[in-house]
Amino acid sequence: TMVAGLRDREHIRDTFGAYVDPSVAEHILARGPALTDGEEVEITAMFIDVRGFTGYSETHSAREVVAMLNRLFELVVPIIAGHGGHVDKFIGDGLLAVFGTPAPLPDHAGRALAAATEIAAATEDRPGEPAIGIGLNSGPVVAGNLGGSGRYDFSVIGDVVNVAARVESSTRHTGDTILVSEHTRRLLPPSLARTLTERPAVPLKGKTTPV
Repeated sequence: TMVAGLRDREHIRDTFGAYVDPSVAEHILARGPALTDGEEVEITAMFIDVRGFTGYSETHSAREVVAMLNRLFELVVPIIAGHGGHVDKFIGDGLLAVFGTPAPLPDHAGRALAAATEIAAATEDRPGEPAIGIGLNSGPVVAGNLGGSGRYDFSVIGDVVNVAARVESSTRHTGDTILVSEHTRRLLPPSLARTLTERPAVPLKGKTTPV
């Protein structure tokens, strides 16, 4: 009976480990109710989105679309984890990844850019698969539990995340796979920052000044 119980426990842990990042689960268990108020941390947010997703969906069945997304995420998620980040959430045909919480990372910007570069290379040569865009932005956010009535989600909230999404959208206009905001560039080591190519500032929806 004890062995069977342990097997069940391992099965539950493995099953939910596929839905909740283990580092996030450990953080929630350690902080408990304190996470409801949230904590301010500095992070780099990464948005990844599939280009031409609407057109792809029109010419493929729903099952084929899901299979394509799963193939993409199978490539992307391990790379993000390998650089110390975690997937905050999957959003339709894209995802939000975070570097710097729940475990603080002093070099979160460099790690995020390294992950983005590796992802761009890994997804470059995929015949028949749509291209992706990647946007990075850095700054302070509040990380904590969001929800109510016993249903919560650990997430990050702040303008930093919104701008990262807008930066990713701008890749469609610049033709780049990766766009890095000035906020992120300032946090990079000089040797890494020098490898970037400047693009003109762009007006972002909801922002008073170009980014």
